[in-house]
Amino acid sequence: MTRRLFALLIGIDDYKSGRVWNLEACADDARRVKQWLTNDLQTPSANIALLVNKEATKRRIEDVFMSHLVNNPAISQGDALVVYFAGHGSSMPAPRDWCEGKPRYVQVLCPYDHDTKGPEGRVAGISDRSLCSMLGELCAVKGDNITLILDCSFSSPQSVAGKVPDRRGIRCTPTEKARKEDLFSGLWRGAIGKRFNGEHGFYQDNCITHMLLAACKPEGNGDGMEGRRKVYTGISGDEKGSALSPAQILRGSRAPRYSWADSPARDRILLNGVPFVPDTNFVPVEGDKDGLRLHMGAIHGVMEGTEFSVHSHNICGSHNPSLDSFRVYEVHPTWSLARRKSINRRGGRGSWARITRWNTRTPFRVYMKKTFSSVFRHLFCRPSPDELDGIPVKEGLNIVEVENSAMADISVGVHSRAVRVQPLNQLAPPHRPVLKIEKKDKERSALILDEAARYHMHLHRTNPENPFGDHVQMELYLIDAHDQRRVGQNLLINGKVDLVRTLGNSYNVVLRNHTDRDLWPYLAYMDSNGVDIHLLYHPQPSPPIPTLPKHGSLEIELRSYSLPQLDSGFLKLFVSTSYTSLGILEQSSTPIQPSHSDSEVPVPPPASLEYDAQEWDTALAVLNFSDAT
Repeated sequence: MTRRLFALLIGIDDYKSGRVWNLEACADDARRVKQWLTNDLQTPSANIALLVNKEATKRRIEDVFMSHLVNNPAISQGDALVVYFAGHGSSMPAPRDWCEGKPRYVQVLCPYDHDTKGPEGRVAGISDRSLCSMLGELCAVKGDNITLILDCSFSSPQSVAGKVPDRRGIRCTPTEKARKEDLFSGLWRGAIGKRFNGEHGFYQDNCITHMLLAACKPEGNGDGMEGRRKVYTGISGDEKGSALSPAQILRGSRAPRYSWADSPARDRILLNGVPFVPDTNFVPVEGDKDGLRLHMGAIHGVMEGTEFSVHSHNICGSHNPSLDSFRVYEVHPTWSLARRKSINRRGGRGSWARITRWNTRTPFRVYMKKTFSSVFRHLFCRPSPDELDGIPVKEGLNIVEVENSAMADISVGVHSRAVRVQPLNQLAPPHRPVLKIEKKDKERSALILDEAARYHMHLHRTNPENPFGDHVQMELYLIDAHDQRRVGQNLLINGKVDLVRTLGNSYNVVLRNHTDRDLWPYLAYMDSNGVDIHLLYHPQPSPPIPTLPKHGSLEIELRSYSLPQLDSGFLKLFVSTSYTSLGILEQSSTPIQPSHSDSEVPVPPPASLEYDAQEWDTALAVLNFSDAT
């Protein structure tokens, strides 16, 4: 089963009590962690609960903890769970009978209403005893893949050379009015009667319910523990030894290992490695700094002049800067050769590559609609050669602006609050929906032309040599819902089919190979309503046996896909005489494929390339849907 990630993120800069000074950057840190989870780790926004400033009262935090995490039916055992807190921490004198270990102080997280009067008395924060009990309850129902991240402090820093640091950056505040009895009145109900050793506060020895990632000094001493507990993270600072906040650590992490020196979970991978999965946009390379062999070729869309960057790994959501840049000079069906772009540039060595410039020959024609916003921009703003009406244009995709929609592959209108995009592919029906992208989503707006151009490139590209001719064919059959057998004849006629939208209909695709060679097939669905490409079938590299044998066939079941939801689309078939990974074709995510572990696109490790004669080819089918009359 595919593991997922859920998070509760809390960031508080502004506090209700005038006795608690306000902070800066805490709310932004929480938002940046959410951005990292959604953009880098592809976590759905619905899986993340974000509470900032006034939203983050003690009662609200506890309620959302229960509803979003503990009682959330969408969370399964083993899913990665994150609780992140950025704001003030505080230490209060411990009541005599507070817990075992007889601690001098109780560590508390300060919610928005900390040290103010509430319905149950004065708010004394969320104590170490309360939160550890809450996490224990979460562990009991959802598993121990829980990471608690505390971006706060429990002891005030000392002045250096007589200089008092700016209080807005000090995430620790004294608690002036709340008393010992308030700790008891605010104690989590599940903690009553349970054993708890509060000697080290949130830093619990032999903890088996969760892992803790906390801000620490460059030497590894826990900031909130006054240097008494060493926290080993391996990611507590940069090369110069400067301290990093947990938010910075997360955004720069590569599935780091972290633990306490004596923790039973020694060397545990952050979040159990759940979100750190292989990124199919990276492909293996091998060679040296003077020349590389790229595990991509003509079947992927590579041609002479294609450029790529080299990286150290292929893991999603991890810091992975470009180490060097290369340009392809020789192309084969599934691999190619490349040289460094600049012999004067000092580059690093990596084993994974990512395309930065496709260098496609086929022009992608864009019609920019005249809108009030575009007219205003042309009158008062200096146009940029790298933009179309304010939308960045990526080099190497051969994007060309045309004067009217009849000549275009896509129509784009830039409005004051949104960008409206309408595909104009001549292979699809004339009535096509308009995609609306909120202008505040700057990253998505900047990507839309890039994604549309790549979609157009993959849809229309073929092998000019057409080595298999019409000897590799696609067929489409309706499937009976009761006995799962084919109904009627092949629905594809001359590469096209008109289907009536009927709820519950399922279909099978049959691939037939009439050649004398065993083939590796790859079937992609391309949504003509947008720019999505999804691989419906991708063979596994092991065992190394082609799944479309010579003079044989392969049946691909589509009964789990919601085809009636679509207006039109394309089935694009790629075949090759040798195995390769085509995961790089995928972009966005169409609604027709559920998430199953057996449907994940494999990313093969670097391996020796095949130099035998290789062939590849394509086939295309157009699907049109209409409503039943």
